[in-house]
Amino acid sequence: MDIGSCCKLISCKDSSSVYKYIVNSSGDALCGINTEEKAKIIQWVQYSFRIQDKKIPIDRFAEEINNFLATKTFMVGNFITLADLAVALAIQTYLGTLHITPEIQWELSSLVRWYNLIQSSNSWTQPQIEFFRRPIYC
Repeated sequence: MDIGSCCKLISCKDSSSVYKYIVNSSGDALCGINTEEKAKIIQWVQYSFRIQDKKIPIDRFAEEINNFLATKTFMVGNFITLADLAVALAIQTYLGTLHITPEIQWELSSLVRWYNLIQSSNSWTQPQIEFFRRPIYC
C-alpha cells in the first residue's frame, strides 16, 4: 500500500480496519517489519485518534510528541510508517491553524523537523504547511 492509500485508510477513522490491516500485513514497511513494531504502530494510531477526537489537550500532545522525537527520526523504526502518517494527519489541523512564530517553532523544533520530513514524502497529498527557514551562517 502506498502512502496516499494509507492516509485515506487512517482518515476514515475506522480503527478496526486500520488495526486489521497492520496485523495482517507482511513485508510492508509502512506497517512494521516485526511484531514489536506493529504493536508500537497500533499504539501511535490509537494516540492519533485520541488527538483527532480532542481527548488530549493541544499543548500537551505537541510537547509530548516533540519530546519523543528529540532523539528519533520516525515514530517507529527507521522508516516512515502508519504511525507517522496517523500522527501527522491528526496534528495537521493544529499546525495549520497555529500562528507559528519563530519562538514556537524553536520550542517545537523536533516536531517541526519530523513534520517537514513527513510532508516532503512523495505521496503526501495533504496541504503543505510552511515553517520559518533558519538562516545558515558561515
